[in-house]
Amino acid sequence: MAEHQEKIAIIADSATATGFRLAGIEHTFALSKQEDAEGKLSELLSDQSYGIIIVTERLLENCDWRLKKRVEATAKPIVVPVPDSAGPIEQEESLAALIKRALGVDLSKKK
Repeated sequence: MAEHQEKIAIIADSATATGFRLAGIEHTFALSKQEDAEGKLSELLSDQSYGIIIVTERLLENCDWRLKKRVEATAKPIVVPVPDSAGPIEQEESLAALIKRALGVDLSKKK
């Protein structure tokens, strides 16, 4: 029986998207215009074939508040913010905290 494999997507500036493409991520979207990035993120959030959507911090930070709320409320696909080619920005919530909120699993707790 074939196992269903969820896709991974990246929405980023051209340099960051190229890096992920070279790392083997097939679904890369190099979008520098905020409106284009928001449209693509909204589209991917509605596509259940994606398990993970990687978005640069700057693109996610500048999204419309309604889209940010949708990202926060969505458990699947998981949206993972990463630094872009200009470097990281100050982030309030760690990746572990995002995963805990989305999935209810605390990665820092050991059994």
